[in-house]
Amino acid sequence: MQIAVASSSSVGIPILDSLLAGPHEVKYVLSNPDKGTGRGQKFVANDFALHGASHSVKVVKPNSQLEIQETLLSDPVDLVITVAYGKLIGKQALSIPKFGWINVHFSKLPRWRGAAPVQYALLNQDKETGVSIFQLDEGMDTGPIYLARDYPIAEAETTPTLLSRLANEASHLIADVLKLIIDGQAPVAQSDEGVTHAPKISKEEGKIDCTRNVSEILSQVRALSQNPGVFLAFRGERLGINAAEESSFYEGPEECGSLVARKHELVVRVSDGAIRLLSVTPQGKKEMSGSDFARGARIQPGDRVE
Repeated sequence: MQIAVASSSSVGIPILDSLLAGPHEVKYVLSNPDKGTGRGQKFVANDFALHGASHSVKVVKPNSQLEIQETLLSDPVDLVITVAYGKLIGKQALSIPKFGWINVHFSKLPRWRGAAPVQYALLNQDKETGVSIFQLDEGMDTGPIYLARDYPIAEAETTPTLLSRLANEASHLIADVLKLIIDGQAPVAQSDEGVTHAPKISKEEGKIDCTRNVSEILSQVRALSQNPGVFLAFRGERLGINAAEESSFYEGPEECGSLVARKHELVVRVSDGAIRLLSVTPQGKKEMSGSDFARGARIQPGDRVE
């Protein structure tokens, strides 16, 4: 079978590597156009595109649905596999490959359809998640499923660690799905029950509300600290929170948002307890420990986040 792989994220790399090591031919990969980055806005390819090029795989970066169609018509493949590609595929493009398109999705469909399934699973303190590989259609993750597997979520897992683990699990499942397709096995329609949605997360959703409880805030840090970022507002500036844990000992004002600096730690009061800020990034500065920030900021009794 001749295959194209469409991804714009490093989570597509394990699947690509698995296919390159298998019996099928990866004719090319599809990825998003290069983006400007840094102060100079230098255009840089994403990690998936760079990985494909480093393995001598042809890399195509369509700018539009029309360019996707033109690529598939001029350089036909039997199947396209998408993994966090970041584009909705139109009906015409879906119909061009012999076996259509399949998508590798990191959730227990129909739970968490959308762009951010892992983030929403962590935000909602789900105990397990999954990998679902399904036939792509015009809907948002609504197509029939070829194969699905469930996986537990460890207590300390973050979005990057969980995504990495699920991507590696998916790389072992993809060969089974290709065999099902070649054998003519029809995928199974998704259930209409238990549908939830995981739309793209905005930057403002990273702001910590100290009136929420410890478990909710720590889930927010696990889910969003890398992207789009979790933060508090303090003295009119953004204080990024990279890592935090529950503080079993708190001695300070009971008002939510109160900050207390003790030797080797910085603690903030929330609705049902307190959290210790392990790693923070002050606005315009580099990452540092919470205790180093507290010393530099000279946290005083009565200080509170905004």
